[in-house]
Amino acid sequence: MKESLFKGWKLTLLVLSILIVTVFTAACGNSTSENNAANNTASGSKEPPKQITVFAAASLTESYTEIGKQIEKDKNIKVTFNFAGSQQLVASINQGVNADVFASADTKNMKTLTDAKKVDKDVIFAKNQLVIAKNKSSNASINSLADLGKDGVKLVVGDKSLPAGNYFYKALDAAKADNAIDQATYDKIIKNIKSQELNVKDVVSKVKLGDADAGVVYKTDANNQKELQVITDKEFSKLQVDYPIAVVSDSKNKTAAQEFIDYVTTGKGKDILKQYGFSVK
Repeated sequence: MKESLFKGWKLTLLVLSILIVTVFTAACGNSTSENNAANNTASGSKEPPKQITVFAAASLTESYTEIGKQIEKDKNIKVTFNFAGSQQLVASINQGVNADVFASADTKNMKTLTDAKKVDKDVIFAKNQLVIAKNKSSNASINSLADLGKDGVKLVVGDKSLPAGNYFYKALDAAKADNAIDQATYDKIIKNIKSQELNVKDVVSKVKLGDADAGVVYKTDANNQKELQVITDKEFSKLQVDYPIAVVSDSKNKTAAQEFIDYVTTGKGKDILKQYGFSVK
């Protein structure tokens, strides 16, 4: 009898011990889960970044690369860039190459896509200026547009299909029409052109390497280049060099694409563009 009661108590104590251990383990487990959740929140763990592809004019390379780094930190948007001549980017978009945002160095190329209904409504986000970039090691005496017609000057410009090239030829024609240069000087400048590039960065590169005495590029491309002397001309200052941006109509990431545009046109994005020499409102 006593032995049976003793065994019964032992069994009861064993069951109680198991229950206590189970409850304690569950409580610890809940506490650990809550602590982990709190730690994850405190450490700033977040969802995978939204991803977009931005097609942008080559002259935006430095500024947009910096914007891409900042927007990933601030908005958790990872940007893949394709930098090239605006006309080349238009051709790619027309061929169906995947893109979410298009930023052009002129309104002409943007209008091509707008007319084809390839982009949504665009907005001007920056302005630039055309300048003469002279290699500092060159012996050529260049202080104005007219000087590009001097004997022996080797000149590199953008192709007419490239915004920078189109702007140059517009300024050249306007200078002749305004009698700022005569027909003979006009002809000499044309004769001195040794190559016409499809990318403004290639113009800069040829001048820096000494393949040309001077090139016509954007102010933002020539600024802070130790090999280059920047020369302004009043004929260039008459040009309206606007940079428009728009969401590509076929984009599968329109919300993130619009977030990128909003970032470029406000606050930190505008500040970065200013740092790289662009004019912004």
